[in-house]
Amino acid sequence: MRNPFIDAVRAIAVVTVVLGHWLVTALVDTPTGMYIDSPLKHLSSLTPVSWVLQTLGLFFFVGGYAAAYSKTSFLVRLKQLAVPTVLMLGCWAAVLFGLTLRGVDQGTAWNIGFLVTTPLWFFGVYLVLLAMKPLVRKLDEYSWGVLVPVLLVLVVPYAVWWAAWQLGCSLARRRIPGPPLLVLGVLGYALLTTFGGYPLSAVGIPGEAVSNLNPPNYATLALAFAQIGLVLMIAPLLTRLGTAKPVAWLNKHALGIFLTHQSALITVTLALSAWGSLPGLQQPPDHPDWVWQRLLWLPVCAAVTWGWLRALRGRSPRRAAPPPAAPGPAPASAVRTPAP
Repeated sequence: MRNPFIDAVRAIAVVTVVLGHWLVTALVDTPTGMYIDSPLKHLSSLTPVSWVLQTLGLFFFVGGYAAAYSKTSFLVRLKQLAVPTVLMLGCWAAVLFGLTLRGVDQGTAWNIGFLVTTPLWFFGVYLVLLAMKPLVRKLDEYSWGVLVPVLLVLVVPYAVWWAAWQLGCSLARRRIPGPPLLVLGVLGYALLTTFGGYPLSAVGIPGEAVSNLNPPNYATLALAFAQIGLVLMIAPLLTRLGTAKPVAWLNKHALGIFLTHQSALITVTLALSAWGSLPGLQQPPDHPDWVWQRLLWLPVCAAVTWGWLRALRGRSPRRAAPPPAAPGPAPASAVRTPAP
């Protein structure tokens, strides 16, 4: 049985991460080539938006919950992720080769390749955590299990995502109170960015050497805890949202959307560059009007993302249909709504 609360959180994470990338990433066209820019570099008033749209902690949180129930083997999951990834990279390799033959400078080609491959680190961490399922489950048998990855953040940066994953696994077995996580996360982020020297933005900004995501750090962990605490506090509302058809569609295509959404933005940017430098697309994001102009391009990016999904879906291994449910009531743990 699906958990509508988890489905709603996953859908929110998908939408916010995609919107975050589409709204803070610009491939600016100039006579000497294209370079990467961000409105966060020029408009500091937009920094709080990054706290809302950087929801990778929620992605790993629901991943841990799903892994706790999943019967799919690691090798099957690896194939499901690897095939569309290789196909997409092959497409872009051909595009970049063609652009190079047409005289596109190496800087532009490198920037395009960088943006295409940026989301792939997520799949690497995701697969590592999937492979750690026996350890994650063993730790979850102890009430202090989630503290282990939190402590390991001191020496292993990816333990930030492990902590969120471990919380999701724990949610499959027990209630997790939301308010303490929310308070700890908000206070932690405020203190770290005010007195600890951590960047105020939740995402990296072009030209700045320090980022909260590269590698993930205490501020990233605090933000993840705050977001997880918040969704747990509004669990009844999200449970109702989780039964909607758009949420079901987003859950079905969540990883595919994550894989292709950046490619969609680049496709739109490159395809329309023949018409010159367009507002909100290839022009520098250095003024407030750029944000509203970019919003007008989002439906186009969404349509192209759907096209990428269709193209890769027809050439990727399909997931096996789940076995029919046995007669009788579903296990309570499979449908339990987290209590605030």
